[in-house]
Amino acid sequence: MGKRYSLLIIVFIMLFSSALFADDWMVPASALPKKAQDFIASAYPGVAIWKVERDDGKFEVDLSNGVSIDFYMNGDWKSIDGEYMGVPKSVLPANIANVVEKTYPSSIIIEIEKEWGNYKVKLNNMMELYISADGQLMGQKFDD
Repeated sequence: MGKRYSLLIIVFIMLFSSALFADDWMVPASALPKKAQDFIASAYPGVAIWKVERDDGKFEVDLSNGVSIDFYMNGDWKSIDGEYMGVPKSVLPANIANVVEKTYPSSIIIEIEKEWGNYKVKLNNMMELYISADGQLMGQKFDD
């Protein structure tokens, strides 16, 4: 009986410790902060949430149209990968969206990432724009 009990404890410890160190956890869409849920409903109306993972202090959300959004725990978005659908300019602050519009008026945003308060914006013309939070174009590069 003692060996079985010891073996059971070892198995339990192994399972519990592996769960603690798992990279990501699938969670229901209702686990997203309300701010994130509202953002998705506003930016992508009528698009279903396919998958939500809680990983390393953020939520990774996949939508039914192929868009992927990473949210901080407070519900603010960290990055948006628009795949082939694009990212609506309306998700950006007006001064950032204006820079994109003035620099490449006919382009489509395919990916956005917030980096220390600044924005990295990838466009469908293979350009990456680096824009400060106050709306200044800090640089751009061709990203093949």
